[in-house]
Amino acid sequence: MGEVSEIGVKPVRLPSPVLVLVFMTVLWGGTFLVTRTSLHFIGPFAFVGWRFGMAAVVVALVVRPHPASFQRRELVGGIAVGVVLYFGYGLQAAGLKTVASGESAFLTALYVPMVPVLEFMLFRRRPSGVALVGVIMAFAGLVLVSGITPGRLDLGTGQWLTVIAALSAALEIVLISRSSKRTDPRRLALVQLVTVSVLALGTEWVRGGPMISLAWFPVLAVLGMGLITAFIMVAQNWAQRSVPANRATLIYALEPVWAGLIGAAFGEIFGVGQVVGGAMIIGSVVLSQWRS
Repeated sequence: MGEVSEIGVKPVRLPSPVLVLVFMTVLWGGTFLVTRTSLHFIGPFAFVGWRFGMAAVVVALVVRPHPASFQRRELVGGIAVGVVLYFGYGLQAAGLKTVASGESAFLTALYVPMVPVLEFMLFRRRPSGVALVGVIMAFAGLVLVSGITPGRLDLGTGQWLTVIAALSAALEIVLISRSSKRTDPRRLALVQLVTVSVLALGTEWVRGGPMISLAWFPVLAVLGMGLITAFIMVAQNWAQRSVPANRATLIYALEPVWAGLIGAAFGEIFGVGQVVGGAMIIGSVVLSQWRS
């Protein structure tokens, strides 16, 4: 046994921030169907607004922050990320009104290669060779999981909205990695949530779409997803303090894998392409954690 321990190969270990991010993707994967169903009752921006508003109430009740306790970087960073989140969640929800789930998953997957590009453009940070290999693996896996190829895409308004949402998701990951350092993740999350809620509800009001539904499904969806969103935002701000944006991106790519598994549990077909794609995504996450 002593000889084995002297071999210069270190095992792959998943630190707690990584495990938190993985758990977040499980929650994300389970919310896709809920969001799509809720859009039959309420406008896309209204649903996002009430969902994030509920999450803001939860965080505020737990944290109970004094207004004077907010740092300037928490306010500026929180508002900046909140605006990006508003575009990401709002436009993706709007796109789901006309875009099939497979197409949406494929187009949203574009955020994976966008993250290293944005990091280089904004902060001149070059990704490592291992990170680039992981990005390529994850993106290819996401394409297989979605079941959509570029030749089958018909880029209409809904598709373009989803592409912009993917760009927003990439920018969100990059900005959170920057803004979460030296800030309180709970106060930062509260600013983000309030920003998204105000912008989304204001947008739906201007659009003249359905703002409120008292049907049981959207009401329970807002309550449940509000709790989930509160946890996700605080956890993401905390975990990305120590997990670089490029690595976090690969972990977030697990979301459609969980969504597919949940769908399969409810009778949806999970084909060979989805299995291979899921394995590639998991492989990219393991690769991103490797230490030679």
